[in-house]
Amino acid sequence: MRLELQIPDDLVEDLKRYKPRTMSLPMFCAYLVELGVDRDVTLAERPTGSVASNSSNISNTISSSSLNISSSDNNNTVVKLTKKSGKTGKSRKRPEYSEDFNALWKLYQSAPDRVSSQTKPKAFDEWKAIVALEGPETLLEAARRAIEEQKRRKTAGEFVGSLPDLFRWLRDGKYEVYLEEHKAQVSGRTWSADMGCWIEND
Repeated sequence: MRLELQIPDDLVEDLKRYKPRTMSLPMFCAYLVELGVDRDVTLAERPTGSVASNSSNISNTISSSSLNISSSDNNNTVVKLTKKSGKTGKSRKRPEYSEDFNALWKLYQSAPDRVSSQTKPKAFDEWKAIVALEGPETLLEAARRAIEEQKRRKTAGEFVGSLPDLFRWLRDGKYEVYLEEHKAQVSGRTWSADMGCWIEND
């Protein structure tokens, strides 16, 4: 939205006299225009409460507008009010997630203990980089093993650490631990025929 107002110079002097020191002239003009939409306001009357004390609220209210003041030849001042669009920078599109990634996401979200703040777009970007090296099934298997490990520990009454955000789990390579083959540790002692003695297993 673009609004141009032509204000006579004597009115500009009144504006300068009544405007709070904490506000610029364009911001004060935009504030008066905004008030004028709701009710009749003249420069002689002040809105309820001190405008100077409300200047931070006024700044927030009209921060989405930009106002330019310039002088013209016919003793009028032109005020241009331009409404900024709500979008800043590039427009953000929702990414289209692959079926393989959605399967991993759904599985990871089913973990009994994970952090609540999960960033799906970042995780998808990280997944795209890793899946080329590891393959989607490998990452799914790592997630399955991580969740099974959590369930096993929880059932055994052991401490269960929360799984991090999927993005960090992939970025930091935490999935790699679950891809390694580990032998189950047996507690107690076993006989070593080579050494001819019992060996304690911790």
